[in-house]
Amino acid sequence: MTLTDVSRLRLPRAGREALQRPRPERIDNHAVPVAGAWWNAELAAVRLPGGPVVGPGMAELSRGDLFADADSLDLGRDEDVLRFLWRVLAWGSGKKLRLNRRRVRAVAADPPGAAAALREAVQAARECPERAYEALRPGNRNAIAYLGPAFSTKVLYFAGRGALGHPCAILDSQVAATLKNACGWDSLGGNGWPTHAYVRYCELLGRWAREESARLGRQVGVDEIERWLFRP
Repeated sequence: MTLTDVSRLRLPRAGREALQRPRPERIDNHAVPVAGAWWNAELAAVRLPGGPVVGPGMAELSRGDLFADADSLDLGRDEDVLRFLWRVLAWGSGKKLRLNRRRVRAVAADPPGAAAALREAVQAARECPERAYEALRPGNRNAIAYLGPAFSTKVLYFAGRGALGHPCAILDSQVAATLKNACGWDSLGGNGWPTHAYVRYCELLGRWAREESARLGRQVGVDEIERWLFRP
């Protein structure tokens, strides 16, 4: 299939209108109910570091919570790096736990190796989407088994600590469907994206964010556009 010329794509009117709502409401306060007891029990069962994922009585995680995690993250400690992963996975999964046991077991097979890949990705994510994506998807395969693009890009996104200029955004099947059906990106596909596709995606959202920043007179983050793409 011929690659879509993304330089010609425009953010639909509905996407522009969504940016009128306050950023904290749409981004920082975007909370998801999580299966905290399952995560805590699962990690304890295989004696992996990084638990508990949530404390007693905590039923949800927000983007703001994960921004705070990334802001205090000590990349020199494997335990901190893995806890960051568990909480990103918990937020991204919500109550749907499909494949998460396999993800936990994949990390359990080589905790230092998993932490090293995550560390490299987090460090690169703040500057270079290409290097960051390659750290978790080298050669279009998963560096950590069962941690595909939909979840690895969540790690790259939250590594930015909520900074407006952070270049990495979440890409999953719902976002891809909106890009195809509402924006005209016909060649993107629904999953398993190679590195060059993720880089083009981040560049497109970056351009849209700059255009909307100029129109609105405030800095727009790429995540504000991703939020609309996820749920238009």
